[in-house]
Amino acid sequence: MLKTITFFALLLATVQSEVLVLEKRDAPPAGFLRVGPTPADQILNLRLALTQGNIAGLQDTVYEINTPGNTRYGQYLTLHEVNSFMAPTEETVAAVNSWLASKDLTARPITPAGDWISVNTTASQANELLAADFSTFQNQETNQTVVRTLSYSIPGNLTGGISWVHPTVNFPSAKALGIPSLRNTPSRAASGTFASPSISPNCRENSSWTPQCLQELYSIPSAPAKPVANVFGVSGFDDDFANKRDLKAFLVRYRLDMNPNTTFDLISVDDGINNQLPAGAGIVSDPAIQYTVGLATGVLVTFISTGELPNDFYTEMLDQAHSLLLMANPPQTVLNTWGSLESQVSAQIAISLCNVYAQLAARGVSYIVSTGALGGGVSTGGIGPGGCMAFDPPFPATCPFVIAVGATQFNVNATQETASSFSGGGFSNFFKRPTYQDTAVEGYLESASTQNTGFNVSSRAGRIPTHHPTVPDVSAIDQVQIILNGVENSLFASTSFSAAIFASIIALLSNERIAAGKPGLGFLNPLLYQNPSAFTDMTVGNNIGGCNTVAFNATAGWDPISGFGSPIYPKLQEVCNKL
Repeated sequence: MLKTITFFALLLATVQSEVLVLEKRDAPPAGFLRVGPTPADQILNLRLALTQGNIAGLQDTVYEINTPGNTRYGQYLTLHEVNSFMAPTEETVAAVNSWLASKDLTARPITPAGDWISVNTTASQANELLAADFSTFQNQETNQTVVRTLSYSIPGNLTGGISWVHPTVNFPSAKALGIPSLRNTPSRAASGTFASPSISPNCRENSSWTPQCLQELYSIPSAPAKPVANVFGVSGFDDDFANKRDLKAFLVRYRLDMNPNTTFDLISVDDGINNQLPAGAGIVSDPAIQYTVGLATGVLVTFISTGELPNDFYTEMLDQAHSLLLMANPPQTVLNTWGSLESQVSAQIAISLCNVYAQLAARGVSYIVSTGALGGGVSTGGIGPGGCMAFDPPFPATCPFVIAVGATQFNVNATQETASSFSGGGFSNFFKRPTYQDTAVEGYLESASTQNTGFNVSSRAGRIPTHHPTVPDVSAIDQVQIILNGVENSLFASTSFSAAIFASIIALLSNERIAAGKPGLGFLNPLLYQNPSAFTDMTVGNNIGGCNTVAFNATAGWDPISGFGSPIYPKLQEVCNKL
């Protein structure tokens, strides 16, 4: 041990004076303007992501314990077991702490594995520590200001031990990708052959769906689930609240068979609250609670309210995920309909957050997200026809360790459920395609009628990185009846609603397994991709894209607009009961 420490000290002394740029950008992103240097005494909270010990080993384990047919299926890990994969090496921790101590700074771990640490500094200390130039930038649209630097450096001996530092070069991004959008959809025609003969005339004629109609469409049971230790978490961010009065009015209006006083619990992250002021209901959280409580009948629903961190939305998402990871018994199912396009988040943040979702998958959590309502995503400028370079898919939906839900709809005079033109979908620019997707995606690429195949990430010659993860995995109806601040509304449509519907189905199925003495469903995707017949395939529709073109077409089998299609509860139930 003495030899190791002596060698390490010599290495530190010879290399620490050399600094290497870890991240830089040439200019602030469009819409941000530098207004001046940050006051020297302004306090900054820096978070350092240390290199994780064995993230590849953890990811391999996630696939093993979540793939039906594997001998380890359902053997989810404890927090201690997860931490054994994530903890940085002792040498890394010692080197980082020595560097900070040399600047009279002290770090505190903010994750149990110690792979994330936090340091409070003044702006002048941060500039010296990171060879940076922290400045104040203003968002020209909102007038909000944010402190960032365009580059930063660390000692050469730490480049293998520190992955990145935040907040530095990453600017605030858009959020709430699943925010419902207005859609003026006339009532569906009641004549003609409907896709499901069990659907009542009232459901056929309405332009938006209710819990009862969704139960008929997807054969979701209405009987209360057996009371077991099964928690269904619904994410809320940025003071977007779920209103109990609206929920009661919703149940009175649409679930007459339920106790109208059925409510939900609260988990607070970063001092998150759930304001119950009469007009405080959030357009994202309020409907999400209504359609989880209203569809996952009898399952304990918990609202996870994460407090707002000004100009730092993805730190909020990291804090939520880390808080869930710390729980002795995290929720078996978690719904999150917030996010952005990939172009609005750095690769470092995306990868770090996805790694936390992998840890939750190892713990047995089904983390379900929406794909947003921007179709194939606005295209980014650059090489290609008309200055188009690539489509812009949604994040965190493109993380391989979450379940991504797209949208379906019933158009005017339609007789069947079709893919929604607003459904977010596409190919990630950040991650490598997981093997569970290979057969489905290759089948789509071979048969799809699309002009956009063959995108090459390195040359940027095209628009689709075909060897990367694709979304969505599945889909569901995107237009429902909601009650917002006491007012009934049917004009909104969103994959937020789609994800809430699908997550409710998964919560019910996990509840059945737990009641039978089995583990919950955990990370679902390997199971879903083994069982495409448990879904109604969407073969009609396409989603909008940038570059003045259709992004993707719905086809037989999996496609990047509807995934495998919409769920058939009895078939999914049959699959799950056999596991």
